[in-house]
Amino acid sequence: MNAWMIILIEGLAISMLGSILHFTYAWSGRNKFVAIFSAVNESTWEHIKLALSGIFVCTLVDVWWLGDNPNYWFAKSMSFLVPVLVIPVLFYGYRAVLKVKSCLPIDITIFFIASFASSAAFVGMLELAPMGEAGEIASMIISVIVLTMYLSLTQFPLHNFLFRDPITGKYGYDGHRIRKI
Repeated sequence: MNAWMIILIEGLAISMLGSILHFTYAWSGRNKFVAIFSAVNESTWEHIKLALSGIFVCTLVDVWWLGDNPNYWFAKSMSFLVPVLVIPVLFYGYRAVLKVKSCLPIDITIFFIASFASSAAFVGMLELAPMGEAGEIASMIISVIVLTMYLSLTQFPLHNFLFRDPITGKYGYDGHRIRKI
């Protein structure tokens, strides 16, 4: 499979899965297990987590086809970092430049950009010369940090702008707004 096809397939998979997972916490009746991989509120962190969920699912699939690449785990760990950096930079950047609170079409576009940028970074790193032991060590460190953040920061959110729900002003599970139907 060529590089562009991988970027397209994984970018779409991350985007679509993240879009669905945006709603699954509410649909599950606020199930704490579902909260591990779904958004529990509208904070920037929870949207980063949606992208990470998609990347983790893609990993379960692409490791079978691409896992023999000597840079696979380094490339995958780099792909974890992309949404962690891209989503907040673009989100807070456009709001500062345009002097607006938020614009849903732009917010959705940012999520798609982060998804495809993550896939492109992954494929780009796969095509590099083998990283060797340094790449393996870096990938382990990055992966442990990202996985720890992924598994813990919804339950134990930091009290800063990335974790604050802009609708309720609260953090983590407490930030979830119950919608009336």
